[in-house]
Amino acid sequence: MIMELFLILFLGTSILVVIEKDLINALVFLAIASLLLIVIIYLYRALDVALTFAVVNSAATTILFLVVIKKLGVTE
Repeated sequence: MIMELFLILFLGTSILVVIEKDLINALVFLAIASLLLIVIIYLYRALDVALTFAVVNSAATTILFLVVIKKLGVTE
């Protein structure tokens, strides 16, 4: 039951990433989708994969995308 809830939330936020016009909001939705995916991986008991994904994707990729968007000055 809980797995299906997280999968539906992950699917919803992934769709929001694609349809969002504002890049900052899309980045926020991407971070939320990444966190949901980490929880899903954790629930499958792949703790090492979840930890690696958390460090690489949630931290490094989100910060990198945010810096690039700010430097380019692109909002749409």
